[in-house]
Amino acid sequence: GIGVEKVTFFLLTYFHKVDVIAAGLSSITMTGWLSFFAFLLHAVCTPEDEGFGPHLTCGLKDELNPGGHVFGKVPYELWLSVLPGVLIGSLIGPAVNAAVGPRNIMIIFVGFLFFDATYNIYNLATNGFIAELFGS
Repeated sequence: GIGVEKVTFFLLTYFHKVDVIAAGLSSITMTGWLSFFAFLLHAVCTPEDEGFGPHLTCGLKDELNPGGHVFGKVPYELWLSVLPGVLIGSLIGPAVNAAVGPRNIMIIFVGFLFFDATYNIYNLATNGFIAELFGS
């Protein structure tokens, strides 16, 4: 989908005229650091009944969160299930890039982004979110 790294990439390249490679590396690195800190917060502050972790109190304690924990456990099972795909993709990715060409890969990438944006806007429109947002 369209995430923070793609928005950052667009802002860096379009408004600040940063080189495409530097913008790509910067946006992915920034997203990696933010994800790492979010992972640490969720890993050490999960409630006792949600799996691994030291179960520290990291949040404010109030009537909605009496334990002071962060909601949402780290999806270790999901991470482990996607590792084979990451490995295979990293092995065949350079060969596909060389065979198809970097420009064609970017065109395919833009096509996926356009499809994803259109799909999300359609879903928001059919669920009434856009009409509710603009008061129609």
